[in-house]
Amino acid sequence: MAQKLNELSFAQMALQIRTGLVTSEAIMLACIDRIEQREAEVGAFVCFDANAALASARLADQSEAKGPLHGVPFAIKDIIDTNIFPTGWGTTFYDGHQPSRNASCVEMFIRAGAIPFGKTVTTEFAYFKPGKTANPHNLNHTPGGSSSGSAAAVADNMLPFGFGSQTAASLIRPAAYCGIAGYKASHGSFDLQGVMSLSPSLDTLGFIAREIEDFELARSVLCGSTPAKLIDLEAAPLRISLFRGPHWQEGSLEMRDVCNRAVNGLKSAGAQTGELACPEVFKLLTAAQKTVMGYEVAHARIFEYSRYEDQLSLQFKQLVESGLAVSRSDYESACTTRDRAARILEMMFIDTDIIFTPAAPGEAPLGLDATGDPLFSRGWNLLKVPCISILYGKGLNGLTLSVHIVALLGSDDDLLVVAIWVDRQPTH
Repeated sequence: MAQKLNELSFAQMALQIRTGLVTSEAIMLACIDRIEQREAEVGAFVCFDANAALASARLADQSEAKGPLHGVPFAIKDIIDTNIFPTGWGTTFYDGHQPSRNASCVEMFIRAGAIPFGKTVTTEFAYFKPGKTANPHNLNHTPGGSSSGSAAAVADNMLPFGFGSQTAASLIRPAAYCGIAGYKASHGSFDLQGVMSLSPSLDTLGFIAREIEDFELARSVLCGSTPAKLIDLEAAPLRISLFRGPHWQEGSLEMRDVCNRAVNGLKSAGAQTGELACPEVFKLLTAAQKTVMGYEVAHARIFEYSRYEDQLSLQFKQLVESGLAVSRSDYESACTTRDRAARILEMMFIDTDIIFTPAAPGEAPLGLDATGDPLFSRGWNLLKVPCISILYGKGLNGLTLSVHIVALLGSDDDLLVVAIWVDRQPTH
């Protein structure tokens, strides 16, 4: 059966439009048709304007190509500003707020020719209280959060690409639960003007797509030019190391089995594999991340806590209150723990190119009243390193299980090279 236009990847859509194999209008109509079929059940969007998107697609077909994303639709997490859609941050009191400008990432995409389709559901302030979105693979299960809507829309073939963000596990976990690829960039890779601040030393922009190659295209648009890749997969065997970490036993048996089988399969495919011991300081990272996040959130969102306390969820109020209770010395101590771990991690990468670890504790949990445990991403996010989730199997409930590959801070391009190779192996 021929692949439907809405099922093409971001890069495939861009290429086919550029080469005249398909029109932007045809792709947009296919996406709109899928959204009309499924949105009532999945609930991926806060708002969208199908007529405006279709008009933009028709205009793109009549115009010279503006850039590498000409005529391709994309989704925007609702903590990211646009001047054509409201930005509500997953709250009731900012619902309908209309920014006067686009976030930098949105503007760069538009300049490259992409068409903003709509805003996708986020948890309240990109934290724990979920919105309306369900997992498209089983509507009784969570899609994860906080980038819930972007993950669900992409996984359900509504759109090929969505912007997400991560402060604890807000991008890697929903990508894993929805069975698609998620890329959390090195902290500081992309300009965050127009992206809601929650915890400045942790907040990171990222991408959600069905194909890992799409991340290279999107990254090139936001970065302009990218550094030369240092990893040459033809020159020497790729070194991949399993890292069980301090929470290994808290992952499901199926998740642990997937990680072990994946590493063994990559060894058979030619990678040099091994295992890294867990340094003692890594056992402190989850608590340190919670301390840093709580302290910074309390300062970043103190206005909303002061003015709208009665409209905040219990989860978010408790987060702010716990952050207000953190002393400056405790915050600095947590940052010192992070810096010690970062120095050790840098030495760990002397003996490996990539770290291989669980993306989430297991399959997407049953129910829509929570978004799952961020346990397996908190420490990596605190360390600011780039991460990509890769689908690697299914659990007992038939929902997806994903691994999580991690690279040295700033080695995003190398990580993308490895992720594409891993994803293409027959053991995958």
